[in-house]
Amino acid sequence: MRKTKWFASLALAAGMMVAGTSAASAQDWRDVRHDYNRVETLRNTVARDRARLAQDTRFGNRRQVARDRETLDRHEAELRAAMRDTRFDNRGASGSYGNGYRR
Repeated sequence: MRKTKWFASLALAAGMMVAGTSAASAQDWRDVRHDYNRVETLRNTVARDRARLAQDTRFGNRRQVARDRETLDRHEAELRAAMRDTRFDNRGASGSYGNGYRR
């Protein structure tokens, strides 16, 4: 009886650990997908900002050019940070690249 209880407890703990691992990987996948969507959105925003800056430069609107430049710089910084996050998302939870090298 004692061994049966011990085996049942061990089996229950192992089952809970496996279920938790799959839930964690699903959460990671949602997080990675969110990061890639954010990068794509920021790329579109930066392209729009550049087009707006070029148009204002062509028309000679200096005040608007300054504002557009600030906005473009801010969005480009956000894009660089988001791309840095997605680069690190490919490594996995263990901190390695999958080929034996660590970060």
